[in-house]
Amino acid sequence: NTNTHPMQNGVSYSKTLENEYEDILNIGKIFDVQDRAEAIVNDMKDTITKVEKETKGIKEKPTALILESNKGTFTNYGATSLGGDMVTKLGGKLVNTDSNEMGKEDVITANPDVIFVVYMPYAGDDAEQVKQENLDVILKDRAYGSLSAVKNNRIVPIMLSEMYASATRTKDGIVTFARS
Repeated sequence: NTNTHPMQNGVSYSKTLENEYEDILNIGKIFDVQDRAEAIVNDMKDTITKVEKETKGIKEKPTALILESNKGTFTNYGATSLGGDMVTKLGGKLVNTDSNEMGKEDVITANPDVIFVVYMPYAGDDAEQVKQENLDVILKDRAYGSLSAVKNNRIVPIMLSEMYASATRTKDGIVTFARS
């Protein structure tokens, strides 16, 4: 997958929806199912276009963070990540465009309108339990109680597989981000 290790000739590049589209279309060619691959990609593009049209009149775009808990800190999925590209293509605004580590104070200072909490259950895991444990990192910590996203109940779970090298699951990620 092009977005897994985005580097060509020693130069890094952003993880984007366009890369996912291209990968899906290439897989369609390999398996001689180009029509099905094109339908999948067109469905994703149509979803983004629909959201763009529906939100065109919104003057103040909602701000967002995409965070994955790392035992006391968070990995922030910024503008160069596929998740960040999805949010911005859907009209959202990342409050921290850098893909870096954030601490509690950084999250509180950012005070986004919505926080997407990344989680990933693995084989044998209870998916709902993993999701809730990751949400609880923010929801059960009183320090985050003043955040707009917490006050307005806009802490949204997103599975890692919907926004990292997601291929045909990309549509699921687009929908998760768009609904919030």
